[in-house]
Parts: sequence; structure tokens; C-alpha cells
Amino acid sequence: MPVVEQPDENWRGRKGTVLTAISEDFGDLSEYDIYIAGRFEMAKIARDRFCNERNADKTRLFSDAFEFI
Repeated sequence: MPVVEQPDENWRGRKGTVLTAISEDFGDLSEYDIYIAGRFEMAKIARDRFCNERNADKTRLFSDAFEFI
């Protein structure tokens, strides 16, 4: 499902951030392997939010950014 944070006037799809869309669409994330690509700041926010709010298992989250944050 495509998600656009800053759509133009012709966009007819979902609006917002990917993190918000995941939080809205999924309850418990404990059984998922989650791969995160993007800016380090976003990867940290995703890890914190998914673990704290959606019970994600830190050992099942993967991102190159985690080596640096």
C-alpha cells in the first residue's frame, strides 16, 4: 500500500507517514521480522515506536542504521 506524506492535489492514495500507517494497520508486531530502510532518525523512531507501542521484538528488527544509533 503506497503512503505519501506530502501528496500533490492529484494523489488519491493513502496520506501520512509509513510509521503511522503501520501503527494503524497492525496491532501486535511481535511475530514479524521488520526491515527498516531510511534515515537514522526515522529508524530509531520506528524501533522505539514498534517496540514500545506494538510489542515488536528488537531481535527481529533489522536496519543498517542500528549499527550507528
